Amino acid sequence: MEKLGNRKSLRWKMVRMLLFGWLLPLLVFTLGMIFSVSSMIKNQIEKTIVVSADKAVEICDMQLQEMVLLSKNASYNSTIRNSYMKYLCQGESIQDKKQINNFLAQQYKYDVRILCTMLFFLDDPEELFYTYNTYQDNNTGNQLYNRRNYFMNHMQEKVIEKSKNLDTGIVLMEGDGHLYLVRNLVNSSFVPYAILVMELKPEDMLESLNSIWGNENYEIYIDGIPIIRNGLEQRFNPEFIEQPTEGSVYYNNRKEAYVYKVVQWEQQQIAYVVELNSRSIIDETVVLRYVFILALFFMILLIAVVFRFVHTKVTSPMEELIQGAREIALGNYGHQVEVQDSSDEFAYLDRAFNTMSSELKYQFETIYEEELALKDANIKALQSQINPHFLNNTLEIINWEARMNGNEDVCGMIEALTTMLNATMNRKQRRFVMLSEELSYVDAYLYIISSRYGERFQVHRQIDESLLGVQVPILIIQPIVENAVEHGVEENRKGIVDIKIYRESDKLYIKVINDGILKESDKEKIKRLLGEGEAKLDESHISLGIRNVNRRLKIIYGDDCGLTVDSDEENRTVSTIIVKLSQKDNFSQ
Repeated sequence: MEKLGNRKSLRWKMVRMLLFGWLLPLLVFTLGMIFSVSSMIKNQIEKTIVVSADKAVEICDMQLQEMVLLSKNASYNSTIRNSYMKYLCQGESIQDKKQINNFLAQQYKYDVRILCTMLFFLDDPEELFYTYNTYQDNNTGNQLYNRRNYFMNHMQEKVIEKSKNLDTGIVLMEGDGHLYLVRNLVNSSFVPYAILVMELKPEDMLESLNSIWGNENYEIYIDGIPIIRNGLEQRFNPEFIEQPTEGSVYYNNRKEAYVYKVVQWEQQQIAYVVELNSRSIIDETVVLRYVFILALFFMILLIAVVFRFVHTKVTSPMEELIQGAREIALGNYGHQVEVQDSSDEFAYLDRAFNTMSSELKYQFETIYEEELALKDANIKALQSQINPHFLNNTLEIINWEARMNGNEDVCGMIEALTTMLNATMNRKQRRFVMLSEELSYVDAYLYIISSRYGERFQVHRQIDESLLGVQVPILIIQPIVENAVEHGVEENRKGIVDIKIYRESDKLYIKVINDGILKESDKEKIKRLLGEGEAKLDESHISLGIRNVNRRLKIIYGDDCGLTVDSDEENRTVSTIIVKLSQKDNFSQ
């Protein structure tokens, strides 16, 4: 066989091309671009988010300061205080009520940031003065009534309790989505006599938070307690917002991103937490996309080159060898493949394959011919061992019948004897016959036995007639039936033999059942006869027949077929012949 030449090895061709031609340059270029651009974009995004958050929180703070100034008008203007003094001196006056309501309407009714303004005196908290913003689209009379009732039923007592320590300060309170600004009105001695409550509209007060870059949802905390949520499900850890921050803080753990700022407002700490749209942040890395696209282009080009190289140098020669192996697996021994000159390795493999294939063909043909010759010799030798003793007994019976009775049954016995002689002689040298023909030999034998025993001998048959065309080895049933008669009838001079033929899966089962009882000595003898050892010289012809049937079946079909002899539940002797059905006989049931 030709030795390997000086051509370069296929493995080193692939390694050098991939390593020095594409992988190292592409890896260095891609990683450098990714780190550089990614760092730049990340810093810019963080700076933009922090700046926009600072501005938005500053605007929110200004909005609250404006609300504080508006609330001071109720303290600095003498209208409410004068009305309260008149009430103390002169009692309740309808005119005074109108003046208070008019004052509230003039000061707070037309500011879109205020949903409703309420005032009540501590001496008579049940008397509630109020005004509402008529420019709110959904602020109908029914809704106003609901706001007023909610405040009186759920918030008024809390507001009164909170105002006890409020002095002249301002406090924000929240209840079920309502945001209130609460302020005490005090007299000249700084003693509170009334409370002003302004229900603020969160959407307008916090509108600037929507301008934060990447904003998706926001949440407002007062003293660590969430009071306003806009779609945020309190996934943010409150521990981050316990202390005021100098500026906005950007937080990103790759799965979710936030920006928050904590400010000191009056006597309270207000934390503004904004959830950012991670997708928007990712979209800003569009430059990286182009880098990846460029890298992907080179990678695809690399893959195409490598694919073509591997297909030409490896895949095609390998497929040729695989196809050759499949041909051999299908029995096409000696199949040759075309020798590939693309590389030394595959040229060597192709030549080695062709040599082994030719050698395999020669070895298989030689072994197969020897095995066939051995099988034929064994089968012929086994068939030749049939003892003529039975034929002698039969002729004696026929002679006796003819002398004594001149009975026409003699003709039937002669025909049966002829049938058995034809099967035994097997002049046509057939190895297989149809099951129907094999059963005809059994019927001929049983006819002779019936003539011998008369009504004392009975035969029962359960045969699947759809199996009569199946091919079986010649003379495999008659010796078993003869053994059943010898074992189950001969000793008692009477008996019953059952013959059952059926199929299961790809096997044909032939069962011969007789009334004889297997003794321990019988079981030992059967075990010896059906084993692999040589037969004893003194074995009877019936025992040899059983042994021959089992060996013939195993030679023809393999170890999963053959003959078994055992006892059933009724203690009868059951001889089972198992024959493997051929593919043409393997029809559906």
